[in-house]
Amino acid sequence: MTARLPKVENISFPPFRPPGERTKRSLGGDEEMKHLLKNKTAKFVATLIILLLLIAEAAESCTLWAATGSATSGNITILAKNRDWKPTQKHYLRKVTPTQGYSYVGLFAVDENGSGLKAGVNEKGLAVVTATVSVVPKDKRKTKDKDALSSHKILTSFSSVDEVLANLDRFKRVSFYMIADKEKIAVVEVAPGGKNTVRVVDDGFIAQTNHYISPKMQRYNIKIPSSSKTRYERIISLLQAKAGNLTMEDFVAFSNDQSAGPDKSIFRTGSSPKRSQTVAQWIIAIPKGDSPRLYVTMKDPGKPFRAFSGALEPTFWRGDVAKAAKVDG
Repeated sequence: MTARLPKVENISFPPFRPPGERTKRSLGGDEEMKHLLKNKTAKFVATLIILLLLIAEAAESCTLWAATGSATSGNITILAKNRDWKPTQKHYLRKVTPTQGYSYVGLFAVDENGSGLKAGVNEKGLAVVTATVSVVPKDKRKTKDKDALSSHKILTSFSSVDEVLANLDRFKRVSFYMIADKEKIAVVEVAPGGKNTVRVVDDGFIAQTNHYISPKMQRYNIKIPSSSKTRYERIISLLQAKAGNLTMEDFVAFSNDQSAGPDKSIFRTGSSPKRSQTVAQWIIAIPKGDSPRLYVTMKDPGKPFRAFSGALEPTFWRGDVAKAAKVDG
C-alpha cells in the first residue's frame, strides 16, 4: 500500500557520524620475531585488510541504477537506489528549504550518532543517490576539504547534471555518486586523493554497486566483494532484458529482486539479524515537461516497511522548512 508524501515537520538534525566506526589496530612484535615471521606477518596483514573490507561491505552496501531516453517508456529518466544497512537506523522523508539555494526532498537515516542524507531530488528535477566505496577502507574515504561536494551541496546548488559535472574537481569524498535529470545520468566514481572519473549516459542505462566500474579506477579494487559483483551483474541483466520499454513499475520490481539469496540479492533480507538488509528503496521518475514522481519505502528497527508515493508538483515545494545534515551517510 502506498500513501501520499507526509506533511513535513520543522526539524534540526545533529551532525552525522557513520555508526559502527572501527578503531585502528597495531600489529608487530620484537625485532627477532618480525624477522622470523616477516612473510607470515605480511600475509596476515593482507588477509586482515581484505577481511575488514568484507566486513565493511556487509554493513555498507547499496545498489544504484538508472535509465534515460529511448531505454525507457516515454523517453523519461528513472533513478533508483536500494539502501542496505544493519537494521539499526530510523528513516525519514524531509523537505529541506535552505536560506540560499534550491529546496529538495531527501531520505535521511537517523540513529544515536546523528543523521545522513541517503537520496534526494530538488525542485529543479535534479536527483542524486550515493553508494559506499567498500573496496576502500573507511579511514581513507573522508575529506577535510570544506568545498568538497556532498549530496546536500549538489541538491541545493545545481539544477542539472551538466552544472554538477562543471564542478568535477570538487568531488573529494571517496564515494559513488549517481546524478540524474530529465536529459541524462552521470556516475562519478571518487578514489582516494580526490581522483575521480565520470560515466555519462544520455540514452541508455547505467548501474553502480560498491566497487569501481570504470577501467581507469580498477586498480583501487583491492578485493571486489562477491555481493557487490553479484548485484551489479544482476541489475545490468534486468535492465538489458527490458531496455527500450523500462518503466517505473519495472524499477520497483527490480528493487524487490531476491534471486541471489538473503545476502547477495538486490533486495537483501539478511541471513541473520546482524547481517545487512535492504532498509530503504528510493525510485524517482523525471519526465520532460511534467512533475517528477517519487516512490519510497523505508524500514525502522523492528517495524514493517512503510511506503510513500506521489508527484512532486509545484505546490509541493511551497511551505514547510526543514534543516538538514550537510553530509552524506
